[in-house]
Amino acid sequence: MSPPVRIVFYTFLNGISRNVYQVLFNLYLKNFGYNNSIIGKIMSFNLWGSAILAILLGILSDKIGRKKMLLLVQPLGALFAIMRLFPFNLTWLYITSFLFGGFNSAIMILTDVFLVESTHNKNRAKFFGMNFGVRMLTGVIGNALGGFLGDIFGFRNVMIWSMVLRVFALIPILKINEVVILKEKIKMNEFQKKIFAFYIFSTASVGFGAGLFIHFGNVIFYDLFALSATVIGFILALAQFGTSIGSTFSHKLGKKFGAAKVLMLSNLAVPILILMLSFVREPISFTTIYVARFTIMNMVNPIFNTLVLSYLPKSILASTAGIRSFANNASRAFAAMLFSVLATSSSGYSVIFLISSIFYFVNALVIYVFYKMMKDKDSELYG
Repeated sequence: MSPPVRIVFYTFLNGISRNVYQVLFNLYLKNFGYNNSIIGKIMSFNLWGSAILAILLGILSDKIGRKKMLLLVQPLGALFAIMRLFPFNLTWLYITSFLFGGFNSAIMILTDVFLVESTHNKNRAKFFGMNFGVRMLTGVIGNALGGFLGDIFGFRNVMIWSMVLRVFALIPILKINEVVILKEKIKMNEFQKKIFAFYIFSTASVGFGAGLFIHFGNVIFYDLFALSATVIGFILALAQFGTSIGSTFSHKLGKKFGAAKVLMLSNLAVPILILMLSFVREPISFTTIYVARFTIMNMVNPIFNTLVLSYLPKSILASTAGIRSFANNASRAFAAMLFSVLATSSSGYSVIFLISSIFYFVNALVIYVFYKMMKDKDSELYG
């Protein structure tokens, strides 16, 4: 089994356990009697952990290697995930959520960089699309399975077992001989500096827009339509199923229509769909739009990552991913705090989606400029 395939298999095992946990956690807090304001603050601490710890762990992995770092952070992430299921008080919840967020985010960063270093230009787009597709597929399985099992066996029991099993997801990567990247003096040319800037700014803009609602999808469906955990799990699973299919074949879309063009058109469509979520309150229509937005936005994620990371120096890939994670999660942390304020009013969700659409429109403009700048460079990876 080749290293890229092993990494994809690891993503599959890790993703199922992670998504089983994530689909239940906010509902678990709801059952404890915590309101949206508290849940928003807990998520904010989670995201600040993702922003601060992940960048430090990413930089550290540039020195000691991705594999060693994964073997360290995966068990720690599972440990703090379990610890926060016993909320002695809010301070305990905030601290454990901060630590869990950092280690959980670092896992994704390290996986993506590990995959870049284990592939080459000819197969990178294929494996990035495949890995992201599998990541979304695990969302399908994890969300559906988590909601179903949670209703039967209890939220806490299912979440504990999911984190225990998450540690065993490391087995596929144990036999990978990590490629050693020779350290070199970092010097980016003007083109690299520009795509790095676009990468970070786009991430921050989308991060804030998404942070207003994406982490609270289960809460939103519960509040608006009073759905059960099982139904909510299946809705979120459906969204990730669409993304799984789209991202798995994203390299084919990139080859046929041009990767940068597909990225640009997708990012132009998404803010329109989010704006519609501000006004639609019929359950089936709302769900359809929600699923479509999630699918379209996320299926082009591997295209964006491939286009950017393939043109940056390999010696700074983890650091770059860490900086991007900081921009993403810091903006989401601020957005989560805003959610905790807005979601308490009767018109809160309409305002939330309206504000979110503005940030997605800004990102659409950024991606349009990025598309113009890439010109025919994407054909080198998707030719």
